[in-house]
Amino acid sequence: MPNIYFHGSTVHYEFRGTPEGSRGALVLLHGFLEDSRMWHSILPQFQSKGPVLLIDLPGHGKTPSFGYEHTMEFMADAVHAVIESLKMQEIVLLGHSMGGYVGLAFTELYPELLGGLGLFFSSPHADSLARQEMRDRAAALVKQNKNAFIRAAIPQLFDEESRALYKAEIRQQIQYSLEMETQGVLAAIMGMKVREDRSKLLHVVPEELAPNKIAVFAGEQDTVIDYALVKEWRDAPGVGFTHTSTHGHMGHISDAEGCAKAILDWWNSLY
Repeated sequence: MPNIYFHGSTVHYEFRGTPEGSRGALVLLHGFLEDSRMWHSILPQFQSKGPVLLIDLPGHGKTPSFGYEHTMEFMADAVHAVIESLKMQEIVLLGHSMGGYVGLAFTELYPELLGGLGLFFSSPHADSLARQEMRDRAAALVKQNKNAFIRAAIPQLFDEESRALYKAEIRQQIQYSLEMETQGVLAAIMGMKVREDRSKLLHVVPEELAPNKIAVFAGEQDTVIDYALVKEWRDAPGVGFTHTSTHGHMGHISDAEGCAKAILDWWNSLY
């Protein structure tokens, strides 16, 4: 599998299709404790549309850690390094949870490369003070016993109904997450804790990113992103496409068919 050089180490990626000169390719960014394998179950539905790029963010999957803290800007730079190495032109970026935070940072840093931005069960807001305190507690637990933290954390990403229905998928995700090094988990926690509020991007959209090109995918039973708060910003002027699942944070599993169709509908509306 291919890697590119970045800050003294490498970033791992998968590309399905022909990258060079491609316009409107779909770039998929996973969430915290995940990696590019999270997309594999719905990936075949996208490949008939066009090229697809999957990236393992720093500290996740086959991309190693780079230090104590992986800020969203640092991860966005890693994404940019892959895109630049592949000589890709305009892209469509879809990020799940933490991947959405990275996508928002990418939007600020490299708006000229974006044909669309999708927040997939994610949020433009910074952590609240209570959430930051929760991050500190999570970091302490990781330092004490990383594997125990992962085994407890992954099921909590699913709403109660999905937790009962998708036991095999939860076990599989736990096994993938256990492959992570402790420092990778900690660096992501610290990076999310200090991330900026970027809700302004949904109201004051960069000229390069037309207002109708921002998409919001949300879950009514999301256990991470409060749906009541999502309703406050999903109708912002910059949002031109929405999809709401009746399930929770892991829509690519609990609402796989609905989410895959919605992603395709959005992508097709752009190109």
